[in-house]
Amino acid sequence: MKQKVLQIGPFVKNVQDATRMQKILVISLLPLLFFAWFKNGVYPYLHGNLTTSEMVLPLLLIFCSVVPGLLVYWLGKQIKKEKITRYHWLELLSLSFIYACLLPMQASLIVVIIGSILLSVIELIVPNHKLGNPTIISILFVLLITFVIQGGTYLNTYEVQNQLPTSSTMIENNNLKGYRSLVTPFGSIMDFLLGSVPGAIGTTSSILLGILFLYLCYKKSIKWEITVTYLLTIFGMSTFIGMFSGLGYWYPIYLIMSHSILFYSIYLITNSKTSPMTPIGKVLYGLLLGVVTILCCYFLPFEISSLISIYLLSFLSSFLDRIGSIARFHFEKSIPYFIALWIFIFGISVWIGTNYQV
Repeated sequence: MKQKVLQIGPFVKNVQDATRMQKILVISLLPLLFFAWFKNGVYPYLHGNLTTSEMVLPLLLIFCSVVPGLLVYWLGKQIKKEKITRYHWLELLSLSFIYACLLPMQASLIVVIIGSILLSVIELIVPNHKLGNPTIISILFVLLITFVIQGGTYLNTYEVQNQLPTSSTMIENNNLKGYRSLVTPFGSIMDFLLGSVPGAIGTTSSILLGILFLYLCYKKSIKWEITVTYLLTIFGMSTFIGMFSGLGYWYPIYLIMSHSILFYSIYLITNSKTSPMTPIGKVLYGLLLGVVTILCCYFLPFEISSLISIYLLSFLSSFLDRIGSIARFHFEKSIPYFIALWIFIFGISVWIGTNYQV
């Protein structure tokens, strides 16, 4: 008889299903880690910007973000005399891989190791993500140290030597930025598709992320409703905002392909333990996250503020699921929430579009 494990996720029926899904998640993250090494190590090396030893640095970052945490987790379980199942190893591995993909190249190895250990300690002390997604807590720790205290950026050596700009807000001097300031410094929209732009080491290739999203959907290992609703909200709002300044079709496309938004939509906001499980709850969650992301993109340093927003909004999952549970039999009771969100979405879009022009 199969053991029921209802707390693992909304689409998980038993331990075998949970283990299978974590395995698929880990497999899907491996191409992103290889891309991280190629973009930040191999590519700059081929262009003469790195030595052979420096080319290995991205691999060292990945190693330091995964192995220390695994060792601490194993040691903690030994002390507690608890058995580590295959599911637990795969879950910790997937969280560590996501953490690795979100790292900036300028992060200190010591800080990365501390973040990896922090992730595992949280998993040991507060299991089942009752304290929120531990990956977000760990990466926020690294970003705060790297950006705020050390004054670092997402730029790798090649990008620094070619004087590429760092990511910033979409508004400058009370005006929306246009194609010349947003896209031209990096080449073209194609560079965003391929991933040859500044950003976290494993999150910039839109094409690769799109393929992996389809793979996870095919394997039924992702809450695709949240991803699609989230991206459609961002696309719709940015299109509406861009219409007021005649920015064209590239504007919403750029926004979705920058700032690690695609990566967030696939690997962070769909976490099985920190996101809603009811259909209506997932849609409401995606809409709410989309609005908050737009606000972060335009007015705040995106990387840190967006992660904090995702982390805090995840605590609304139970509330949104209550709405979704009621709506399953009385859909009309969820309509006021949808109306309120749509009014808010429309109001924010009009306000930004009319008050900030190119």
